[in-house]
Parts: sequence; C-alpha cells; structure tokens
Amino acid sequence: MSSGRHAYRLPEEPGAAQAALHEAATRLRADEQALATVERRLLQVASGAVSFSTLMPQPEQTLLRLLATVEPASGASFGLRDEIQERWQAAKDQLAALSAQACEALGAYATVETIQGARLIGRTRINWHGDARSLLIADIDLAQAAIHRQTLALALRSRAALLRMVGLVGRGAAIAATMITSPAGALLALPAVWQFVQEVLAEVRQSMVSST
Repeated sequence: MSSGRHAYRLPEEPGAAQAALHEAATRLRADEQALATVERRLLQVASGAVSFSTLMPQPEQTLLRLLATVEPASGASFGLRDEIQERWQAAKDQLAALSAQACEALGAYATVETIQGARLIGRTRINWHGDARSLLIADIDLAQAAIHRQTLALALRSRAALLRMVGLVGRGAAIAATMITSPAGALLALPAVWQFVQEVLAEVRQSMVSST
C-alpha cells in the first residue's frame, strides 16, 4: 500500500519556525472545530429547521442550490443553472482529489519529514498501530527535536481530520439524499455535501482570523 508523506518546510530561525508551526496548528484547530459542526448543520437543513433565505449562512444556501440542480423538475434559470453546474463540476473534481488523498492516508504507514531552512532534520515513519521509527540528524539539538515532535503531532492530527472529513461527506450525502427525490440521491448529493463542508471550513477559518 502507498504511504502518506507529510513534509513540513519551516524557516531556519527557531522563533520563525515555531511561529509557522503555531499558524499551522491554528488552521488545523479551526478545521477540527468546523468538522464538529457539519453533521448538525446538515441535519438542521434536512429536517426543515433551516429554510432557504438570503439570511441563512452561505454554506446552507450553496447546498440547497446545488441539490436543486439534481431534481428533475428544477426551475432554475439557464444562467443560474450554468453557474451552479460549474460549481458542481468543481466540487466533483475536488471530491475526487479528496478520495485520492484518503486512499493514500489509509496506507500502511505515514512518513513525516521536518525540513528547517534547507536541512532535513528529522524523518519519522509511523504505522496505524502507533509504532514509529525516526531518523534524526546526528547533531540535532533540543529545539530541533521539539520542532520535529510538533510536526509529527500535526501530521497525525491532519490525517485524522482528513479521514473524519471523508466519513462526514459520506454520512452527509446520506442525510442530504433525504431531500432529493431521485433514487440515486446519495450519489448525486456527494459533490454538494463536499462543497458544503468546504464552505463551512472557510467560514470557521475566517471567523477565527477575525477574532484574533
């Protein structure tokens, strides 16, 4: 099986390297928080607790518009349908890329590399059981060792978030399928739910940026 490779390229200066790691951890925390809300928000839309209006959050508006395009009797205008179809195709392409990443992440092991400046300071290979083998530069210092431990933790959390996202898209498609009359509802809903997840992620990331 293929391996998942995570290469973290950081500035040479230790303070700048730590700042870059902090920024990456903040983005990942935002993604984790966003993923925690996705299923609840989908259930609210599917149950009718959230009805379409310009006051509803943008991810929900996009979801309902995309789902409307797969209904046989969709009444959207041609111009709007063309725009939505373009977004639909983009979502399908992104979903295909996600599936490829997930297959790679499900490999027998993951390889995490920490590159500080122009120098590879550490490489760790870890399997699903948590068994790890690390190769470190001979003259590694305590600060560099700490940086590599941080990149390893970030890589493992990122892989967990990716796999959680895949599961959420699958469950979300099943939820969204209850809103579609087509017998192939879940399959047709996949790109729409993927787009919804991406917009929720962007929404929460922006909220965290605005609050800092």
